[in-house]
Amino acid sequence: MKFLSFPIRAALFCAPVLAFFAAAPSMATTLQILSVSGKSSAQFMIDGVRRDARLGSFTDEGLLLEKISDGSVSFLYNGLPQRMRLGEIAVVDSQTQGLISHQIRADQKNKYLTPALINGGNVQAEIDRTADVIVIPVADADRLNLQYKDKKSRVFQAPKQTIVETKDGKEIKTVIEPKDKDGKPLTYKTYALQLNSIRIGAVDIYGVSALVSEKPGLTTTVVGRDFLKRVAPSWNNRTLTLVRR
Repeated sequence: MKFLSFPIRAALFCAPVLAFFAAAPSMATTLQILSVSGKSSAQFMIDGVRRDARLGSFTDEGLLLEKISDGSVSFLYNGLPQRMRLGEIAVVDSQTQGLISHQIRADQKNKYLTPALINGGNVQAEIDRTADVIVIPVADADRLNLQYKDKKSRVFQAPKQTIVETKDGKEIKTVIEPKDKDGKPLTYKTYALQLNSIRIGAVDIYGVSALVSEKPGLTTTVVGRDFLKRVAPSWNNRTLTLVRR
């Protein structure tokens, strides 16, 4: 009987192992925390790519930095909570095969617009990862018969408006402060509301907070991080993918 030489035996042994790791990117992601800056940002290595993450903001990979304290970092990745220390390397689950998902292409203005169901009623929504919460304009809320007028409310001053005009080939910007009929600064209300459900494509969540807003100029429902934190989002090639965990 002839024995295989070590190099040949090693190659045969490594082949299935290498095949496993070759397939690993679809099932797992390697994360490392390279550095932190105070309590507001951290730099990650995500599958060999450096990525800066700011507190409360999603990266394109769907990593949401939530807290930095005592040399450790808490964050969401692929819709799951994670906690790591500076310099630590971890392999985390990124499996999405078989899970319910929905994709949205960005429009020419780089906005992710999509039909959505709020408490079973249809609206046109914008998915905005820079927004904190779900904000519903009063026109949508009234059409959906949402009971918001008896809810807790807050008063805000309407934002200033900038009008851009071109004269003699030059742009002239004029800032206007909106006024009400009595000449006072224009104000508007927002109402806190608990939604039964919100569904985008086949991805749905239940029991989520929202605001109904009278803000002038708000015409589209905005879906922010309160929704995105409950799913697994990622952005690639101007396409947003939502995965229900």
